[in-house]
Amino acid sequence: MASAKRELPFYEDSQLKKARVSEWVVLNPADCDIDFTVEGDGLVGSALYEEGFAYCWSGARANIGIRGGKYCFGCKIISAQPVHMEDTPLDSQNICRVGISRGDEDVRNMGETLYSFGYGGTGKFSNSGSFLEYGEEFGVGDTIVCAVDLENSPMASISFSKNGVWLGVAKHFDAGPNGLGVVGSPVKRLHWESALFPHVLLKNVVVQLQFSIADGLNPVEGYKPWDAAVMDGNAILGPAFSNINDCEVIMMVGLPASGKTTWAEKWVKEHPEKRYVLLGTNLVLEQMKVPGLLRKGNYGERFELLMNRATKIFNTLLSRASKIPRNFIIDQTNVYKSARKRKLKPFADFMKIAAVVFPRAEELKFRGDKRFREMGKAVPDEAVNEMLVNFNLPTSKDMHMADEYFDQVWFVELSRDESQRILDEMKKAMHEKPCIPVDSRGKSSTQYYTGIGESYQSSYSSHHLSAAPYESYPSTPNYGGICNAYQHYGAPNASYNTGVLPNSSRSITAEPNPIMSSQSYSTSNYGYANQPRGPHFPYGSRGTPISRPPVGSFPSNVQHSGIYPHPYLQRPPVNLPMNVEPNYGSYTNDVQHAGIYHRHPAPPGQPLPTDVQRSAYYNPYPHPY
Repeated sequence: MASAKRELPFYEDSQLKKARVSEWVVLNPADCDIDFTVEGDGLVGSALYEEGFAYCWSGARANIGIRGGKYCFGCKIISAQPVHMEDTPLDSQNICRVGISRGDEDVRNMGETLYSFGYGGTGKFSNSGSFLEYGEEFGVGDTIVCAVDLENSPMASISFSKNGVWLGVAKHFDAGPNGLGVVGSPVKRLHWESALFPHVLLKNVVVQLQFSIADGLNPVEGYKPWDAAVMDGNAILGPAFSNINDCEVIMMVGLPASGKTTWAEKWVKEHPEKRYVLLGTNLVLEQMKVPGLLRKGNYGERFELLMNRATKIFNTLLSRASKIPRNFIIDQTNVYKSARKRKLKPFADFMKIAAVVFPRAEELKFRGDKRFREMGKAVPDEAVNEMLVNFNLPTSKDMHMADEYFDQVWFVELSRDESQRILDEMKKAMHEKPCIPVDSRGKSSTQYYTGIGESYQSSYSSHHLSAAPYESYPSTPNYGGICNAYQHYGAPNASYNTGVLPNSSRSITAEPNPIMSSQSYSTSNYGYANQPRGPHFPYGSRGTPISRPPVGSFPSNVQHSGIYPHPYLQRPPVNLPMNVEPNYGSYTNDVQHAGIYHRHPAPPGQPLPTDVQRSAYYNPYPHPY
């Protein structure tokens, strides 16, 4: 350990490029995963490990990178965190990787991307997702030294030693202009993209880094300690925290499969200087090293278990994010006003932006069908209809009667007026022409599972909910119930607007910025309609409206998914307190489930006040709360 007390780096953006001679080399709290913790004068790293976090990998880089020379750093695995993982082999429960990466690579993916290299505790070296046998296994008590040679031309190299024993060169690579762009290349505008940084990726272990002789580093022969790069002029500073008042949180708002994640991922790529953290289920699955799970159609018990873990992890990450001065995007449906306010309240000092993705009904169906083909699963129509009924377009602080926290509201596809008009018409269509939710294969699209979130149960403690159906995966809706009312409404394809009108004001509702380029957003993948006129309702015969049975109408707890046996029974009114909302943490991507599953009819002869009475199906004019 260093003899002097270190101060963790909090640099302003003006302090770019070359590191000062006085800089300490430490783990960078501004360049790590949300669940990563930097302690011990900046040299000790660990991550959350309780419950679902035990399955997550968490990474961090140092604050100083190099652009030339021969330097090394050490990593000692000092302890294993106690975890209970019966479904995971013992040799995969407490492990880590040590290596380097370019400063713009994801910290959670060392060794799995082109510009990152890692040596893992299982005795494998990885780069670009390729894992090869190298060296030997290592664990608690071992010290790994990573040596990087950027002097040899044309090929640089990375090597390792274990407890002082040289393991040899792990890989040669091109660090020049045609490769990593680190050696012999101009420093890029985002300076951390022009250097290689020490990198650790942890899973339930605590490590201590060694960047100098004072830290306990025993340098490999021929290599200098990493901190010597500062004196040699080969050092580049990593990214730093911003002032929290300059940070922003963008909340995606839209129905399932409306295009929120696609827009958010594109926005992140187009604004690398913001270093957005995309908070959603995909982030959690990436940290659990199962990023392709959603695309494999693997919806067995393992999927459900992983998604339950992912939901709890997300809630913790969201809480931690509100205390970190970085830029975030919350990628969930967020159609409930109360949920938006609850999630944003901790981000008091951030600039808060809503990005509303609202396509027309037939386009929503097109995207939903596309996601269904990719994932093989559909969100129940009842769930989508319930979200639609409760969908309130977000408002910014400068709007009349606004009661939300948004400084800006961006409508990235349709304008606010157009979105509101179509939303009202969709609600009206549901009210006048209720549909029996049937999926594209002629079956009910609802899947039933036992169990329900604890907080949801507490809201309805007087009712039996042990067998209430719910979904715990981020899925694609089948929009039969919504879009059947729009079956004659079509329009030519158009581009997906991803921009908004530039405005420096912190309080404004932004409208979409038209995109005229032929290279506009995913036109070939999405048939984005752009009809200047409003939708035409097919008010023709659609048969007798048929209600779904209320909970408890059948002998067992398994709810009937077909047609109500008596087509003329009226939908019973239900009493849902206006201050009660479903347990948003119970469903991935904030997909809430139809109230018909959990709401019960009021006693006969006791009509409820009009401001709280709701149909078990819908309410075209929801209470303005």
